[in-house]
Amino acid sequence: MNDRSDPGITSLLISEARRALHRRAVWVLIAVAVVGVALLGVIAYTDSAGRTVAEMHVDGAHPAVMADWWSVGGGDGILMIGAIPLLLGGLFGGATVAGAEWKAGTITTVLTWEPRRWRVHAARLAAAFSLAAVIALVLETLFLAATLPAVLLNGTTAGTDAGWWFDLVGAGVRIALLTGAAAVIGASFATIGRGTGFALGLAFGWLSVGENLVRGLKPSLQHLLLGDNLAIVLTWAPLEGASFTRSEVVALITVTAYVALLIAAGAVSFARRDIAGAS
Repeated sequence: MNDRSDPGITSLLISEARRALHRRAVWVLIAVAVVGVALLGVIAYTDSAGRTVAEMHVDGAHPAVMADWWSVGGGDGILMIGAIPLLLGGLFGGATVAGAEWKAGTITTVLTWEPRRWRVHAARLAAAFSLAAVIALVLETLFLAATLPAVLLNGTTAGTDAGWWFDLVGAGVRIALLTGAAAVIGASFATIGRGTGFALGLAFGWLSVGENLVRGLKPSLQHLLLGDNLAIVLTWAPLEGASFTRSEVVALITVTAYVALLIAAGAVSFARRDIAGAS
């Protein structure tokens, strides 16, 4: 017999998504991104006005040259300018949303409604991943759309064949999915440390200090580092200047394994945590 009061996983997912979207920090991040997109559009247009393509290429790729949005087979392009901020935003957003639940003490309320912690944790991470990925995809679209006036009025669309569009869309989807993964990492860290500060401190500490120590002291382990594998997956090309060779598929498997381990660690921590004293 079905219990009609039992919330399904879909209801939990919708509830977690709504709760995340009610966080002011999420909308602040989106607002900052939109302002940045608008500035890019203005800069691209004013910088390309009255210049030839050759002149625009003096300093490298230019957003007014559509083919520069993404380099087929080269793993680089204007789109990458927004990739790192999106990943950092996903990490910060996931950590903030999950960490705020502990700070506000709403974890107890949620578990009163749905006491099965594994389901709650799975729904929270699924909501974080989905929202971050969708928001990233929308922001990427706005990012490129903001440069269209510069392309159509001052630049060129030459070299943008079907293969180029396929690579561009693939890159955009890849960046969006990695942004979702970054949100899951942030939420997992916040769950383990019961706060946003712990999550951000651990994530940035490891990426900026820990991995650099490994590169310096144990170069033979560099191929296992999360940052290096993320770079390969982001560009879908070999890492330039690296002392190792690693295929894109292996790098993707490595990143997926790290995310899965963090999800498992967060789930175990959440399942065993004393929630009564959470605040």
